[in-house]
Amino acid sequence: MNACEQTVLLTASEVRVAALDLLARREHSAVELGTKLAKRFRCRESDPDLIEQVIRQLVSDGLLSEERFAVLRVRQLSGRGYGPARIRNELRRQQVDGLVSDSLQEAFDSPLDWAEAAATVYQKKYRGAPIVGDWDTRQRERSRRLRFLQYRGFDADMSQALVDGDDRGDDDVVE
Repeated sequence: MNACEQTVLLTASEVRVAALDLLARREHSAVELGTKLAKRFRCRESDPDLIEQVIRQLVSDGLLSEERFAVLRVRQLSGRGYGPARIRNELRRQQVDGLVSDSLQEAFDSPLDWAEAAATVYQKKYRGAPIVGDWDTRQRERSRRLRFLQYRGFDADMSQALVDGDDRGDDDVVE
């Protein structure tokens, strides 16, 4: 017997309980919650709009908030050492980038906080190791460090300033 051969009709209360179970563990975006619920109940017959109706009800009850999800996600990712570009991409991927509040936008636009975060991530990774060697060796190492900071989501000016501070030039090469 196939696991999807059940013909029990899905009810709104079952969907709501499952949604609340997921929300009790952590915040979700509406899209993410809808995807998880659809996957959980894929073998059950139901009204095609049932999950959407339950999600709309959770939003109107204040139990599901995309703004709250976005704020927590920004806090989580910035705490892991990611920069504003990477965080924006993550919010876009999770389809909540259009809902970023003014206060959250101010956090993105504050260069001092991000410069400090970039310096912390850079220092943790490279521990102040200078970039030395001949020109080719230094360029490869500079590129590697710049790619690391770019992957983390920090802008080019911040990244360049950090890498420039560690580049010692050809002075340390013994011929």
